Amino acid sequence: MTRTITLRLSDEAYEAVKRYAEAEQTSMNAWVESLLDAEDMRRRCAAHGAWVQANPAAARAALAFGEANQRALSAAGLPNLAGATG
Repeated sequence: MTRTITLRLSDEAYEAVKRYAEAEQTSMNAWVESLLDAEDMRRRCAAHGAWVQANPAAARAALAFGEANQRALSAAGLPNLAGATG
């Protein structure tokens, strides 16, 4: 379900958003949305990084699983990150 929010900007902030949006040839709404998306991704990545640091055993297990998966793909003659096959 889409939810609409209203942002109240100072005249200075409004003009800045307008300039940036025009420079990218997009609407102000789309520009603000992309800014919020980027900030959301930054926060998610930071939280993930903190979780990985706090859970090194889980990180090692995930890396080992990934490496085994890549070896299995290679052995099966399928594309993999190394680009090597069987």
